[in-house]
Amino acid sequence: MRIKDQQRRPRTRRIEIRHPDKRIPSYLDANEPASRSRVRRPVKRWEGLEEASKLAQVVVLRHGGHARPVINRGQRHLRSRMSSRKTGLQQVIEGRGHRDFAMWNEVNPHVIDFEAHPFHFIVHVNGKRVAYYPDHVRLLRDGTIELIEVKRTPADLDDEDYRQKLGVVAEVARRCGWVFRILYHADITGPKWRMRNVEAIYSRRYMIVTREEQDAISQFVARGAPATWAALRDAVAPDDTRRGNAVLENAVALGRIGIELDDRITDDTEVTPLPPVAHRNQIRL
Repeated sequence: MRIKDQQRRPRTRRIEIRHPDKRIPSYLDANEPASRSRVRRPVKRWEGLEEASKLAQVVVLRHGGHARPVINRGQRHLRSRMSSRKTGLQQVIEGRGHRDFAMWNEVNPHVIDFEAHPFHFIVHVNGKRVAYYPDHVRLLRDGTIELIEVKRTPADLDDEDYRQKLGVVAEVARRCGWVFRILYHADITGPKWRMRNVEAIYSRRYMIVTREEQDAISQFVARGAPATWAALRDAVAPDDTRRGNAVLENAVALGRIGIELDDRITDDTEVTPLPPVAHRNQIRL
């Protein structure tokens, strides 16, 4: 009964602006609370009221596409497209850091949904109307929505006007109940084993598994207790170690089980069951 009472208590969400560069100005207004109800479609109910109360504008094409063409010629960044099983969409990516981050989101079991180049903001900076194109938006398992700017190094933030724009966007995101973050490529690739694990698991996301293998994973998730990699592998494929490793990597990619992606996967790696989470397309505007 005590557990049920704790589950019924409303969760308080603390929204913080998290980025590593202290040069970005803070426009935090403590009198403005964070609320996701601020993000809403324009309603022509009272003439002029929408424009007077609008903090910023999010531009999304009606068919869900991109207002800014990402794949084009004559640019210095790497261009690629990724077929995402997690989102069911084709992710359009520019830059090596974007590609690595999209792969990480695709196989990270704590990321429920994500999109690269999802929309663009129109904000006012120093009295000027400017556009901002976020690199990624993602929804985490705990319900946090992160708006992410990917950069190669801190040198990419040397422009003062650009830093001011990011500061305004960070405060707009906070008021919307989102978390604004800046990630450098080194933050994305992380420790030595992260991208090795990500690439291995990424290659398994479309793997075909048998009904018996699916049932073994489902039983593990239903029990709700962690186990070692070797124990779960032997339960899934008792007579085939390679096959068992591949099935577990597929289960990680599909968000059914969780592991620490920054560490080397061994027989003693702890595997945690992850029950399904309903997210109601919170980042699909």
